[in-house]
Amino acid sequence: MDVQVFVDLQDRLDQESTLREDIKSAITELNKTCRLASAKLAKAHSVPKSQTKEVTDAIKPQFETLRQNIGTLSNLIQPVTFYKYHDMWSNAIQSACSLVVFAIYLDDARLATPGDIQAYLSCRVNTENTDITEFVITLEEYLNAIVSLFNELSRLAVNSVIVNDIQRPQEISAFASDLYAGFQLLNLKNDNL
Repeated sequence: MDVQVFVDLQDRLDQESTLREDIKSAITELNKTCRLASAKLAKAHSVPKSQTKEVTDAIKPQFETLRQNIGTLSNLIQPVTFYKYHDMWSNAIQSACSLVVFAIYLDDARLATPGDIQAYLSCRVNTENTDITEFVITLEEYLNAIVSLFNELSRLAVNSVIVNDIQRPQEISAFASDLYAGFQLLNLKNDNL
């Protein structure tokens, strides 16, 4: 029996283990940046609408760092192995998308498009569900980020009243109703969304 087969297999297993550790390290950095940006963006809950631009301007450096973090992660992943490791980073990417979605709502009172996500994070949203030829943000990650906006909006509505911004909850209600109506157009039966 030729033991070289097992030696070669062990080398491949070691390479995969090293790759997994590198991916975990990249995800750790991505999560750190998301937490910092989230903490800065949370200040939007304690200021009137007129001051939210200052809050979103303050997190712009974190979006640059998020782009770098995602770039580091994408450099580790070959298209053929995208879904093999996807579960490792999906939550982190969803968090980054959630930050973009909330920041765009605060700036423009509108829903972030896949193009906005790409502009902020330098990573394409795979809206066509095409074969993976590059590192992408999946459609599910984008939609889950939009779902997370409902949580932020409910907090923002309550906190707006506290800072005496009584018009904002009505605006939030109208936006959330439109957003809900949009989700009803999607056929999401038996889906995690």
